[in-house]
Amino acid sequence: MSPMLKRALCVSLVLTPALLSSTTAIATVTQFEGQNDWVMNKETSDERFKVLQKQMRGFDMTMFETGARFNTFYFALKNQNYDMATYQWKKIKKTIVNGTERRPARKANADAMFINSQWKMMQAAIDSKDDAKIWETYETTKAVCNACHVAEKVPFVKVVDPQYPMMPVQ
Repeated sequence: MSPMLKRALCVSLVLTPALLSSTTAIATVTQFEGQNDWVMNKETSDERFKVLQKQMRGFDMTMFETGARFNTFYFALKNQNYDMATYQWKKIKKTIVNGTERRPARKANADAMFINSQWKMMQAAIDSKDDAKIWETYETTKAVCNACHVAEKVPFVKVVDPQYPMMPVQ
């Protein structure tokens, strides 16, 4: 072992107990530097939570993710990949449920029009693997989504059949 490595080891053995027992030393050790520490460099937990809340945004991000998943869901149905369709359908539900936690004012319509009704009908159609039933229920689902958008005062958001897959999956 080199003399420099021995010295560093000795210093660390001597300083470690002191660092662990000192709250000011711990605070110094946990300081963050650089632009990538934009959350941890906030002084208080409240400030950290506020910056995270701001980044998570509102129901717009919920709908953005839902739209991306709906695109993959649609092409999974077209390709009769029912496992992928089920996977995306369950993720859509989770995304909307999580979104209503961030924006509780959206919960009543999301639950009544989708989570507690149409979501279950679409899942049952997928489970049946009956293409006629799937596509009939899919059309109803689109109509329910658009009705919810009207109820939530965003009627300009219209769900239509995707023309191209967003993701390189079938």
